Amino acid sequence: MLKSQRLLVVAAVAVFSLIAATTIAGGNEHGLDRANLDTTVSPCVDFYQYANGGWLKNNPIPAAYSVWGIDQEMKERNDSLLHKILEDAAANPNAPKGTNLQKIGDFYAAAMDTAKIESAGLAPLKPDFDRITAIASIKDLQAAINYFHATGDQMLFGADADQDLKNSEKEIAYCTQDGLGLPDRDYYTRPDSESQKIRTQYVEHVANMLHLLGDKPEDAKAEAQAIMGIETKLAEASLTNVEQRDPMTWYNMVTVADADKKTPNFSWTAYFKAIGHPEVTEFSFAHPKFFAQMDSLLSSVPLADWKNYLRWHLIHQSAPYMGAAFVNENFNFYAKTLSGTKELRPRWKRVLDVSNRMLGEALGQLYVEKAFPPKSKERAKEMIQNLMVAFKARIENLPWMSDSTKKMAMVKMAAFTPKIGYPDKWRDYSKLTIDRSSYVENVRRADAFEFARHMNRLGKPVDRTEWGMSPQTINAYYNPTMNEIVFPAAMLQPPVFDGDMDDAVNYGAMGAVMGHEMSHGFDDEGSQFDGQGNLKNWWTASDKKEFDARAALLVSQFDNYIAVDTMHCNGKLTLGENIGDLGGLWIAYDALQLALKGKERKLIDGFTPEQRFFLSWAQSWRANWRPEMIKLLVNTNPHSLNKLRVNGPLSDMDVFKKAFGCGDGTPMVRVDKDVVRIW
Repeated sequence: MLKSQRLLVVAAVAVFSLIAATTIAGGNEHGLDRANLDTTVSPCVDFYQYANGGWLKNNPIPAAYSVWGIDQEMKERNDSLLHKILEDAAANPNAPKGTNLQKIGDFYAAAMDTAKIESAGLAPLKPDFDRITAIASIKDLQAAINYFHATGDQMLFGADADQDLKNSEKEIAYCTQDGLGLPDRDYYTRPDSESQKIRTQYVEHVANMLHLLGDKPEDAKAEAQAIMGIETKLAEASLTNVEQRDPMTWYNMVTVADADKKTPNFSWTAYFKAIGHPEVTEFSFAHPKFFAQMDSLLSSVPLADWKNYLRWHLIHQSAPYMGAAFVNENFNFYAKTLSGTKELRPRWKRVLDVSNRMLGEALGQLYVEKAFPPKSKERAKEMIQNLMVAFKARIENLPWMSDSTKKMAMVKMAAFTPKIGYPDKWRDYSKLTIDRSSYVENVRRADAFEFARHMNRLGKPVDRTEWGMSPQTINAYYNPTMNEIVFPAAMLQPPVFDGDMDDAVNYGAMGAVMGHEMSHGFDDEGSQFDGQGNLKNWWTASDKKEFDARAALLVSQFDNYIAVDTMHCNGKLTLGENIGDLGGLWIAYDALQLALKGKERKLIDGFTPEQRFFLSWAQSWRANWRPEMIKLLVNTNPHSLNKLRVNGPLSDMDVFKKAFGCGDGTPMVRVDKDVVRIW
């Protein structure tokens, strides 16, 4: 499976409020649901609890989920429509061959045919296991790794094609660290007892999977220990997720000939030839320390251990698409152990998620025909324009930024490209073969298609019309190399966002997320790219020093929050998203003032527009989380916990303090010297 995706796409986990209609004197208007509130708590003490306590109490986490919140509620509604599209397509075996309708129908039908999947057993993967068994030398081992990359299974390391960070009009190959089965390199290196326990459980899981492949239990245990040894060595040579926030850690251009010299046991010339791109003469050898370790291990680790490593990763990547024994064992570790999920979701929901990943735009094209009215696109454009005006004004009035840097910031902002709803040009799936014979084979063909599609960008002009998310994705992103902000159709649906929504609620939820994505262009990563998407410094030294000092305050603020038990948050890992939240709220607040200009500023349910704005933001993040999932999030995710995405930035905003009349010294008001002021 293609793991690296588009490099450096900074995505917001966009979780939004299902905002209920509220009846008030004078008519029916979209507003906030007061039943969600917990009025026993002061908004100045814990605003997240005040805004969401009622909902949190009445919405326990279903057994099939590790988190239950707005994202899941929205997804339930979205999935109902997508489910019907898939069911209808699967019920139409006469769809013209090669059409998107035929492909999504056949993909879904094959995935839902559990009897055929169980009957086939491991047969669909037998040629690949036979290939591994036949390995008799390091050269054979590399040939197998090359083959799996070409077929979409990125084993041992990652590879992708993306824009050159220093020349955004050019596509280059990136090869990166990877090869692990645990979520992050720190899972292999942390010495605490909980991490040690997870490592033990992981080895047991690997052994269980190898046993399901037919290995004797005692052999499987020894093989799993050897696999853990390989992965630990790879992890020790890998960068942390915080270190990888620096874009330069992805950029290390070398010639293929020089790369061959750096890894005498692995030929990059042979690799690029095997994946169909012998024309590549240079690429980003992104993580040299990792590749040096990889090369050393290729010669020092016995071939038998490497063969088991490949067998493990093949079944690990294929397990969700196999029979029940593999599905359940995969679930037991990756969902139950790591995130606390109690039971599997219904099969159709799992298959729908895979359909979205593998045939996103084929399914999305049918989705937008049913779900995205033109007025939503026009209203989104209007909001973005107000947000742009507000952001420009904030930059112009910054006391800490020099005129020369402000000028360059305006140039970058003027080059922003908003994308709303769905692509102008749909993805071409004509070279992808999908039929009803085998679920796992369909998935692997889709993986191979996607890898080839990415790599075929090499040597071609950058396609700036391409999207990194499907229209049915409930999320949004900023891509610094494209300098674009992207909002899929599923984000812009009633009741979260529509033409009839109260301005304050619209700007508090959707507007703040739009502002969040704009802010990513100027966060600790995005600020390193110019308006054309090139990694280029456009700051004066003194301005960059000021920015870094203010960002350091935000790191300290979030480092001091406790996530669960005694586990603190990671302010460095979440810095970019925290800058996005704080900046997005300020931009959206100012844009709301522009939208309200000349309008009646009436109370709705007793709340002022400003109060509704902040309540909308808070309710858009309501969710219950299992402790295991919180720990996984804190360890690996660049987004802060939902509660902190509310209370953290609001405690830095004097307009929040004013809106709710919070006094100095209350928990939701930070001491002035600690208040973070960036944008």
